[in-house]
Amino acid sequence: MAVVAATFVFAIVGVFAGPSDLSFQDTYNGLMRSDDGVMTTVVWSIRIPRVILSVLVGASLGLSGVLIQLSTRSPIGDPNLFGIGGGAVIFMAAVTVGLISIPVYGVFLGAMASSLIVALFLTALSSNRNLTPVKFAIMGIAVGALMVSLGTSVISYGRVFPSQVIGLVAGSFSASSWQLIYFLTCSLFACLAGSLVFSSRLLPITLGDDIAKSLGVNPIKTRIYLMSIAAALAGSSVYAGGLIGFVALISPHIGRRFVGNSPVSLILISAFTGGLLTLLSDQVARLLFAPIELPVGLATTMLGAPLMMYLAWRYK
Repeated sequence: MAVVAATFVFAIVGVFAGPSDLSFQDTYNGLMRSDDGVMTTVVWSIRIPRVILSVLVGASLGLSGVLIQLSTRSPIGDPNLFGIGGGAVIFMAAVTVGLISIPVYGVFLGAMASSLIVALFLTALSSNRNLTPVKFAIMGIAVGALMVSLGTSVISYGRVFPSQVIGLVAGSFSASSWQLIYFLTCSLFACLAGSLVFSSRLLPITLGDDIAKSLGVNPIKTRIYLMSIAAALAGSSVYAGGLIGFVALISPHIGRRFVGNSPVSLILISAFTGGLLTLLSDQVARLLFAPIELPVGLATTMLGAPLMMYLAWRYK
């Protein structure tokens, strides 16, 4: 409840605060009206879509992070750190520079498919008996660095505008729209439903593949399903907001402080926590130096890195 309440508070801040000259009363009037005036446009076409999209992207990242951490037993599992989101970055970069020309829904599906390719590669690695969670994390970080470098190379080749580069590799919700919200809502709820279906198999997997098999759970197939869901979530989040770090990494660890290690509870709280962290970070990025706007990824790092250091220090 505390996470939901905090999300509601920062959502109100996102709607009523901004770099424009609108007063509280102006914003309220724009919220209540349905005309095409400036106040209504600012509230309903800019601020509200941005608030909703940041929550949806954060929830997607939080859910993706907990699925990776539970299925691979890696405590630093993060789709963007491991390069899963980087697959979508490469695809989005190719679309941005004009190397690929497809409809909007095709770009959305292509971003998820690109992330899926990287996720399946990592899944194959994680199924290796000789690969410990620590070794897997190191290889995942290497893959992530490679994906970002390839995406940056594509962007450099196309000579796109700096603002487009920042939005893709450092995160931005400046292009929020109701269409993006529709896409993210569909993907998030479909993936959440799939995650809950497989949640009963997560606890045996966290105990090790041999124990999971003895309990009747196929760890390889389950890991493929869960990593595929995580890839879809990561790809959709990159499509909507660019590459945003630390949210997927930190959300499950914060969630454990509230609900423990129950897979179902952890899945739900990680999604809510991710939404809150991303919404908070976006408000910091938008308002801290207004009218200058920081990349959302910079704000999530500013918030997430100290939290991660604190949690690592508290762990026994």
